[in-house]
Amino acid sequence: MKNLNPTLRLVFVISMFIISINVNLLSQSGNGSNTKFRIVFYNLENFFDTYVDSTLSYNEFTPQGDLHWTMNKFKQKAINTYKVFQAISGWDGITLAGVCEVESKSVLNQLLYNTPLNAMSYRYIHYDSPDMRGIDVALIYGKPFKPLHSQVYSIRDDNGLEIGTRDILYVKGLLSDDTIHVFVNHWTSRYRGLLESNSLRYKFSKLLKLKTDSIQDLISNANIIVMGDFNDQSHDKSLIHLTNDYRLINMNPTPIENNSGGTLKFKSDWYIFDHILISNSFKSKENSLMVSDDGLLIFDKLFLLEEDERYLGYKPYRTNLGYKYHGGYSDHLPIYFDLIKR
Repeated sequence: MKNLNPTLRLVFVISMFIISINVNLLSQSGNGSNTKFRIVFYNLENFFDTYVDSTLSYNEFTPQGDLHWTMNKFKQKAINTYKVFQAISGWDGITLAGVCEVESKSVLNQLLYNTPLNAMSYRYIHYDSPDMRGIDVALIYGKPFKPLHSQVYSIRDDNGLEIGTRDILYVKGLLSDDTIHVFVNHWTSRYRGLLESNSLRYKFSKLLKLKTDSIQDLISNANIIVMGDFNDQSHDKSLIHLTNDYRLINMNPTPIENNSGGTLKFKSDWYIFDHILISNSFKSKENSLMVSDDGLLIFDKLFLLEEDERYLGYKPYRTNLGYKYHGGYSDHLPIYFDLIKR
């Protein structure tokens, strides 16, 4: 260094300075020692296309139906949903997003390929379910995730016959070089009546536990993510059944801005029906994937809410209020967390 002339010495110093900046930026961008993967679940609330489905008796979300669901309303619903995903994605985009209340592949195509989300090259996995209203679950995924296998599981009655409701979607894939097992759920609503619907949600719980246990029995440190709208809270029988042996851990969410007290609101009360559970492997120090210190968060930004004039505070800004078009986003708030690759 002492033998270099002043010009070469200056070039050397500048070069080293540039290299140090690039290394620092590389580590901060997620391509260094720690990579961040954002995991989301969102109930999209009645994301229907406008076409009549001749296989279903329920066709309210059509231009001729009671809800007068037009192409303009459908496209606005897609734009609204795009805005939510764009706001929640951060700089690195979304890696996995479980969604429910989607009618068909056409609504997912509209959302992912006919809005600015098209630039993110998202893909999806979707199966038609036997649900009486024709609404399904789906998994949207970004480039870091590579699906290897997918299938659906259905709950059945005591005679072994399939019950006409949503399926559980199972997807196995690679996240970086780690194998991930993902289950997307939308359990039976309480609108059927609490006593009748309780038994159906417990059937979902037993089926899901059977599938996650079978994976963990084969691979004790399997990475499992269970997400969905369970229509139950963490203290209800169905959720306790999933977590009572600590093989699955319910990540109790907290609002990011304290504008809400849960993921949906009924009259004056907030409830947490939307959950993400993880296998206990994510708590192991030997696992290359860990949950961010922020934990599971409720995305309760003000643009997703409106003032609750009757019960005070805020409530979710919905797409419809009964049969009246309201122009909002959803009756649920999305939840998300970050996985860190060490």
